[in-house]
Amino acid sequence: MKICPLGVGGAFTKSNFHNNYIIELDKKFLLIDAGTTLRNSLPAAGYNYFTIDYVFISHLHYDHVGGLEELIMARFWNFSNGQHAPMKTTIIVHERLASSLENYLKNSLENQGRTVHDFCNFIILKEQEAVAIGKYSFSIFDTTNLHAEGLISAGFKLLTENANIVFSGDLKQLEAANLLGQVDERTVAIFQDISFTFNGVHATLQEVLAYYPKSLHEKIYAMHYNDNVEDFENVIYKTNIHLVKKHEVLEFL
Repeated sequence: MKICPLGVGGAFTKSNFHNNYIIELDKKFLLIDAGTTLRNSLPAAGYNYFTIDYVFISHLHYDHVGGLEELIMARFWNFSNGQHAPMKTTIIVHERLASSLENYLKNSLENQGRTVHDFCNFIILKEQEAVAIGKYSFSIFDTTNLHAEGLISAGFKLLTENANIVFSGDLKQLEAANLLGQVDERTVAIFQDISFTFNGVHATLQEVLAYYPKSLHEKIYAMHYNDNVEDFENVIYKTNIHLVKKHEVLEFL
């Protein structure tokens, strides 16, 4: 498994692109969220809209879904040898978010007699339900109200028989999310959003370090952080956590 961080920044990042990822699974490419910076972050990392096999959407904030419409439209209006050769986009989504996501897309896609389903295939997963991608199992867990009150959101777990990674998504209330319930002895990495200053909808570094046992700190990969991360290098250096960096590929499993 190769994980390429297209970006690692927050909603208002100016230098790190939005916190979106490409995960390569048995020659299949899974896009994790599609923020408004996707049109730049994807080609900057050497990818394009047409190489993506699956898209997972965690929630409907613009830094996670603002670039989805363009991706879908570009793939649908694909031409080969002058002939329209539409490519439908397969989207994985938690069942609680499915209708809201479809309604969001209807605003722009439902015209000229077409529906959202002419452009997209949806894989709608129930809580803890999994879909197979090659030898990997992809399941999602509900974090609704735990990032922002009233907001439907989800994280995911990606596993093989011998190892797994946990991806928090955007999250503030760590205890209520019970992320430790997703972690087991086979977990090799925990991708955790971390803010280095106070944030009302994202866990701070202090909150993350307090929540996870010290034995797990070396498995934490910090993402979705402040642009001025260099101001906190001394603080990070004193911990055992890893800092995910834009376009620096990680390999697991």
